Amino acid sequence: MIGRGRSRAPVATSEPLELRTKDGTSLACTLHEPEGKAFGDLVLAHAMFARQSAFVRAGGLAERFRTRGWRVLTFDFRGHGQSGTAASKGGSWSYDDLVREDLPAVVEALRARRKRGPIVVLGHSLGGHVALAAQGSGRLRADAFVTVGCNLWLRELATSRALRLIEAASLELFLRVSARRGYFPARALRLGSDDEALPYVRDLHRFANHGWHSADGRDDYLSNLARIDVPVYAIASTGDRLNARPERVRAFHALCCGTTEIDVVRRSDDGSPPPDHAGLVTTTGAYSAFDRADAFLRREL
Repeated sequence: MIGRGRSRAPVATSEPLELRTKDGTSLACTLHEPEGKAFGDLVLAHAMFARQSAFVRAGGLAERFRTRGWRVLTFDFRGHGQSGTAASKGGSWSYDDLVREDLPAVVEALRARRKRGPIVVLGHSLGGHVALAAQGSGRLRADAFVTVGCNLWLRELATSRALRLIEAASLELFLRVSARRGYFPARALRLGSDDEALPYVRDLHRFANHGWHSADGRDDYLSNLARIDVPVYAIASTGDRLNARPERVRAFHALCCGTTEIDVVRRSDDGSPPPDHAGLVTTTGAYSAFDRADAFLRREL
């Protein structure tokens, strides 16, 4: 169910919305309307430690795609931004909640509201692999995807023993800090705007050691990538040295069976070094890559 939000007044081309998932969680969304007829609908799904504001700052990606003729919907995953209860205040969620509840609810609400055109999900990091997991397991019905810095630390995709050891050590520290506090304090550590729940952290640790599948064993997310037969445009950066190195992004997306294009950003648009993991969406350094993604979508859809 999607309806008008009460906490913020809409401005010019943006309308705050309130959405409720099947399990009763309230998600905060914002609909950004283009000035003319929309080519299609674009859902922007944020990364871990983040919220929809990463996309909606002045001159951000929501505005860039809106001015290029897309109806854009941004939202906060549960426990982030204005959605549900924050982890530091007792909020709890798992990775499967995002795959099975949040993103499908957002896309289906938009589908019921739309007038015409395709529905595309653009996901940064977490938002990207949650979208692919939901599509592959049949819980999402999107017409195409744009992923940004999208990769998971999985044993199956490790490109070197040294990198695998670094990832394993990082995840072990991630889990220990989270277990000690009851959640991961990303805000206190200045790693992002939003903390993460302990069950979610445990899921990422489990994926790296035992495979990318749902907690109940019903969905093998990695194998299900072979079911994704819609167009996928993947943006990676050589400045993203740990989270989503281009070679890992390429290997991850090669498992999809639809038309897939990999766009590797080697320099920022102004000639400076390439953006890092967060900078892919929080700076303008890779905006030409997003313009190429737009052209790809219009060509394929």
